[in-house]
Formats: sequence, structure tokens, C-alpha cells
Amino acid sequence: MSNMSEHDGSAGESSQIGRALLIIGIAIVLITLGLLVIAYVLASNAQTAAPGVRVIRDLLIIIVALEVIIVGVAVTVFLIQVARLVNLISNEVEPLITATSDTVNTVRGTALFLSRNLVEPVMNVNSALKGLAKVAVDVDVLRKAAGMVMEATNIASPTSTHSTPASTPAEGEPPVIVNESADAAANRKAPKKRRSSRKVPKEG
Repeated sequence: MSNMSEHDGSAGESSQIGRALLIIGIAIVLITLGLLVIAYVLASNAQTAAPGVRVIRDLLIIIVALEVIIVGVAVTVFLIQVARLVNLISNEVEPLITATSDTVNTVRGTALFLSRNLVEPVMNVNSALKGLAKVAVDVDVLRKAAGMVMEATNIASPTSTHSTPASTPAEGEPPVIVNESADAAANRKAPKKRRSSRKVPKEG
């Protein structure tokens, strides 16, 4: 839609320009024809129109002289303005451009200095810290894995002892052991057998 509106606007402007040029051309043709008609009339009546032609000629010479003076003044003012513009460019704009270039170079050097002495060390320290954190995490994972392997081997071996109390004993009572080794169980059963093998003497 916007392209169509722009196309319509450009077409309207071109039609207006064409009409203006046509009107100007018609005006020039009419003026030329009028001048030719006046010249023919004056030439046909040269004796009677000679004094009027002289007056018109003098007026045209005066108008042309005034136009020449005006054009000369305009050209002089234009040259003065051009000289002032050249002076302004050479004395004010050029130092401003030089100062701007120096400022840009200073900013560029500052940015390079900061990137070399601040950004790169911070990035290196950050990467080193991340590497240490990764190593610490890996070490923690390996430690946990080793602990799980040790627990699995302790559970799988028959001679392992687990002396975790089943419940919290009361005051003055020995702790009750849930799991005991086979040697400890055999040692506890042996005195009971010896006591049972003794004969109690009967009283007479």
C-alpha cells in the first residue's frame, strides 16, 4: 500500500511539473509572438514610431545597466561569503576535526589498554576459577564413588563388623549390638557349653 501511495504521489508531482513547464513554454511563445508583432508594427511605421522606439531603447539600456550593477554586487557578496566559508573551514573546522581524531585515537588506546590489562586478566582468573570448581566437583564425585564402593565391599565381606546400635540404650545399660561377627558369636557360645558340661555335686 505504501509503495502504491508513493507511486501515486510521484505521478501527481510529475504531472504538476509537466503542467508548469507547459504553461511556461506557452508564456514564452506568446511573449515572443507579441514582441515580433510590436517589432513589425514599429518597422512598418518607422517614421512616426522612431521617437517612441528611441525612448524604449534608452529605457532598456538603463534597465540592463542596473541589472549589470546588481549582478556585480551579488557576485561580490558571493565571493566574500565563499572566502569567509574557506576561512571558517581552514581555521575552525579543521582544528575541530583534528581534535576529534585525537579524541577517537585516545579512546581507542584506552579501550585497548583496558582490554589488555583488565578484561583479559579477569577472563583468565574466571576461567581458572571455573576449572578449579570443576576439579573440586570431580574430586567430590570420586570421593563419593569411593565411599560407595567401600560400603559395598564391607557389606559383601562375611568378616566385616557392623556395630551400629539398634536403639539408644537407657542410662546404665550396655548398648545392644545388632550385627556381630562369626568369631564374636562363637566366643560367646563357648563359655555356655563349658558351664553346661560341669556336674553339680549332689548333697548327701
